[in-house]
Amino acid sequence: MKKNAGWLWINKMGQAWIDKNPKSIPPLFAEKFQYYETPFEKPLTSKKELINLWQDVPESQKDVLFDFEIISEKNNQYIAHWYASFIRKSTGKKTYLDGIFLVALNQKGLCTLFKQWWVNNENK
Repeated sequence: MKKNAGWLWINKMGQAWIDKNPKSIPPLFAEKFQYYETPFEKPLTSKKELINLWQDVPESQKDVLFDFEIISEKNNQYIAHWYASFIRKSTGKKTYLDGIFLVALNQKGLCTLFKQWWVNNENK
């Protein structure tokens, strides 16, 4: 089965998270983009801001697992249901995340809009 552009993009982002490689994130984005870590925060709009945000991953997480499924696709916009888990280095607690991505891609397959929502559950 052929994977669509949204699947390929989200897979690359998830792999960057698993690999704990913040420098893999900026090439996934167009020169002009909006990245919402949560829907209520001001969006990030520079690749330097992305690297700073993602720098926390290798410093704070280990044993990252990530999976997703595309649940909607229309006009180069994709909605994905994603799942992740990792162990927080500071506490040793396993954290589970369950969320939604909204990703809009340009004709080159680069992200112009990224929003995410999630809930977490952290074991003691």
